[in-house]
Amino acid sequence: MKKILIFCFLIALTLCSPLSTPTFADNDIVIYQIYDENNLELTQRENVEIGDKFIDRNFNEYEIYLVDETSCYAKARYIQTYPRPTVTKKSNIEPISNKTTPKKIALYMTHNDESYIIGDGTESIYGAGGIHDIAKILKSSLNTYGVDVTLDETLHIPHNSSAYTRSNVTAKKLLNNSPDAIFDIHRDGASRQYYVTKVNGKERSKVRIVLGQSNANSAENLQFALYMLSVAEVECPWLFHDIYWGKGHYNQALSNKALLFEMGTHTIEKSYVEESAKELAKVINATLYKTTVDEDDNTLTIGGNTNKPTVNEKFDETNPAQQNTNTLPIILIPTAIGALAIGGALIYFYTTSKSKHKNKKR
Repeated sequence: MKKILIFCFLIALTLCSPLSTPTFADNDIVIYQIYDENNLELTQRENVEIGDKFIDRNFNEYEIYLVDETSCYAKARYIQTYPRPTVTKKSNIEPISNKTTPKKIALYMTHNDESYIIGDGTESIYGAGGIHDIAKILKSSLNTYGVDVTLDETLHIPHNSSAYTRSNVTAKKLLNNSPDAIFDIHRDGASRQYYVTKVNGKERSKVRIVLGQSNANSAENLQFALYMLSVAEVECPWLFHDIYWGKGHYNQALSNKALLFEMGTHTIEKSYVEESAKELAKVINATLYKTTVDEDDNTLTIGGNTNKPTVNEKFDETNPAQQNTNTLPIILIPTAIGALAIGGALIYFYTTSKSKHKNKKR
């Protein structure tokens, strides 16, 4: 009986393990070359899935429809081009926000181990890796714009399939302080060539925005990312590589202003990424607090007038108030019930069989 109970317990643990998008350790990452239907190389991404989407700097959306795991090859078809907002920048004019509370942003790292070979000496450190340094620079740079930043350096190691479940707890804790936005800071595993760029003869590192399709805020997070991409084209045109819209959730169900930033890749110089973090802070501040939105004619104005909402205020109007914070526990209820049912059935059959065996002896 003791062995059966142990067996049932192990089944329950397996079935009740948190459901999340697979996130592999760095040494298990598989990098895919992604091509369009005419075999023109578009980009790279680790561990792609059919149905993943990405949006380039020209607002063209592609969807992956073929993945060859043997050759690490993927193909994507063009889907649509999003309407690109007209962005105007006014000099020496600051929009007066209706918000009376201080500007607040929250930062955390789901994959704490991520590091840079050129700068940290390795791509992964079990503990606080080089990505923590990048987050600190982003924090201090945002501070210079008067933004109150909470950086939570809680470790969510190891870098495995449960990392996002562990960081979900951290993200919820950060949201208790009601930040205007929350950002998960990462670094990518793609080739250096997809992140390095030259600006005035100097090499710099680009940034990728990552979104999750598997949450109720997916459309709003995408709109937020598109606004940021639009503002960056004026403030710092080289900064963003693209927006990758994957099958995961990335804890973005918690807020309609939640984004994941891939700060360069493991093979790019860490010093380049440090400089990019400063530029990213500039774009974040300009997007959230200095840019007004006119949805009637799809225009954004950096330093706009006061009769239009800032980007931050626009999304506050549709804030889900963390209505999805209990998504994972709800998902686990049917699984737990199933595990209990299996365990109960095994115990029942065991006791019935034992009873019959005793009766035969008699």
